[in-house]
Amino acid sequence: MQRKMIVALHFVLTTARPTPTVRRGGGGKWWFVVISGNPNTRARLLSMSPFLGTDVYAIDHKGRVSIPASMRRAEAGKKSITRFVLNLGFDGCVYAYSPHEWTRMMERLRKISLGNATGRAFRRAFLMDAKEVTVDSQGRVPIPPALMRRAALGKEAVLHGAEDHIEIWNPDRFRAAVAPVTDIVGEYERLASEHLKDEA
Repeated sequence: MQRKMIVALHFVLTTARPTPTVRRGGGGKWWFVVISGNPNTRARLLSMSPFLGTDVYAIDHKGRVSIPASMRRAEAGKKSITRFVLNLGFDGCVYAYSPHEWTRMMERLRKISLGNATGRAFRRAFLMDAKEVTVDSQGRVPIPPALMRRAALGKEAVLHGAEDHIEIWNPDRFRAAVAPVTDIVGEYERLASEHLKDEA
């Protein structure tokens, strides 16, 4: 392929190398331990459950969509997530970050040099239309009109757990994004071998 596809499986590649080791702990929690890599990457131990699952949910006339309870409990050891930050993600979907993950994204964004014109343009695009929203008593969050338009959202949305955030998709766009990987025999395996590499 002439360009690398960013698929709904969403393998997030950071500047740290090698990729942190991931091990399953008790109680369904995932433990992330950085045991080596970039000297600038501080070693840390986090206990959290990833955002998982993919399903279709209705969007009501006020632009609200329900976040399933399993996703609102993704930060293990804490209360259910009551706020999310929404922004335009890649491939024309909306990203929903927990406050914790949004803080991590802001730390990464601050590392982009303001002296770089391309970097400044990306910062503007990433933060444009970003909005913090509150989960209501029925587990719904309002999607801002600007993000509804840019993601072509209508009466339904696919919510896809992408490990450290949630993707909110127009169903047709989601199918189109996943099809090149899931519909071609061997492509899923090829991408896995390219992006999921064990540490030496």
